[in-house]
Amino acid sequence: MVKKALVISDTHGSVESFEKIIDLTGDIDFIIHAGDYLYHGPRNRIPRGYNPAKLAESFKLFGDRLIGVKGNCDAEIDFMLMGVSELPAIRFINLNSKKLLVFHGHKPVESEDAVIIIKGHTHIHELCTYKNRIIMNPGSPSLPKDGTPGTFGVIEFGDTVSLYIRDLNGRLIKKETFK
Repeated sequence: MVKKALVISDTHGSVESFEKIIDLTGDIDFIIHAGDYLYHGPRNRIPRGYNPAKLAESFKLFGDRLIGVKGNCDAEIDFMLMGVSELPAIRFINLNSKKLLVFHGHKPVESEDAVIIIKGHTHIHELCTYKNRIIMNPGSPSLPKDGTPGTFGVIEFGDTVSLYIRDLNGRLIKKETFK
């Protein structure tokens, strides 16, 4: 049974931000990544702590506990460095009988089945309920565009399912809970 999943997106090669998140979250069962792993993209500045090769090694350590999708800045070489053969653009995940839909967010996707929808791309955190579904965008820990020092998400499973958005200082920004 999954107890805690880290939800991130748009890390864009910042190993410093990723390591800080791992320190803040403690023990996790999975990492769900909504794309844009290593490359900062042609329109973005180089993020603080930019070291895509080292970040790829960090992701590689998680093996099959890293569940992700391809973002618009990702390339085959990124996946090779991370030890992943290919990543889909859209992924459905079943965690503790809850169906999750994960996609990057640069192309629209819909699902009537998923109770949690995870997307990235905008670098702006979001956590809300819409049409009996929870929508989570963890924002970006390395290139935030929402006035924060960077953000990430956490999903905790227990008697209820709790979803959180936290900033890189560990401050709780938003929380949603459901049965």
